[in-house]
Amino acid sequence: MTATSSVTVNAPANFAGTVYGLDTVNYGVSSGGTALMPPAAIPPGLFSAGWSYGAGGTGGTGATGLQGSTGATGAAGGTGGTGTTGPTGSSTGNTGSTGATGATGATGTTGPTGPTGP
Repeated sequence: MTATSSVTVNAPANFAGTVYGLDTVNYGVSSGGTALMPPAAIPPGLFSAGWSYGAGGTGGTGATGLQGSTGATGAAGGTGGTGTTGPTGSSTGNTGSTGATGATGATGTTGPTGPTGP
């Protein structure tokens, strides 16, 4: 705290008036029962007479916390569904090709010799 900053002090219940500081200044008490005065001006015995410190200003934001550890690896995905049935195959086979032309037949044998003439 610097020498010029002030603090809030709470007066006892039903207190009305001023508080005389060590710096010879009279500090007024607000309707809310508080007085604002430098810490060095607070007289001895003020707190034993029922006075108390008021709430201070809001403190600064604290430091950022540490980063947490990485989570565990997720489980393996489930098995995919069964595929659909393929189309039905043709019931008729392909037509075969034309067969090759047969070979030429062999020459016939010589006929019998005719009868002898008259």
